[in-house]
Amino acid sequence: MKNYNSNRSADKGHAGEERLSTWFYENGITYLPLKQTADSFTHRFADSAKRPDFFVLLESLGMLAVDAKNCTLSNGYFTLMLDEVKKAIAFEMFTRLPFWFLFLHESGGVTSWCWISSTSALESGVVRTNHKTNSKFLAISLQDFVRVQTYADMGKLYNHRQRFTGRIFEKF
Repeated sequence: MKNYNSNRSADKGHAGEERLSTWFYENGITYLPLKQTADSFTHRFADSAKRPDFFVLLESLGMLAVDAKNCTLSNGYFTLMLDEVKKAIAFEMFTRLPFWFLFLHESGGVTSWCWISSTSALESGVVRTNHKTNSKFLAISLQDFVRVQTYADMGKLYNHRQRFTGRIFEKF
């Protein structure tokens, strides 16, 4: 039996990746899309680290691992599964590449990408439990994200990441 919800979620995720890829291209940002198949990522990371959707090269920040999200803002919050954030941090530890989640946000006819590093997500997010699945997730206020509309906004990322160096491991 086909799981239509899963297919819709995958289609929505793929659409978000396509929009982000287009945005990178239109803004002159150097990026490398990563193939999203089981055999395209080292087995070492299979269960312990998150696979990014892209590698992005920014001269001021270096190489970043990026994961596109195409989720709806709910009451001023975006959500991330807690396990997904922990795996993104594990990826950072293995590779020494900062891992960022990017949420597509459209409001008032303006499209922006809301960026948050995995460490910032863990630090600023509030842990909640999905009562249907009993899985833990982070609710992260829109105010905790860096809003990026054009390449000129990319410098904001450096300051954002530097703010969150405190108590990340308390939430593990």
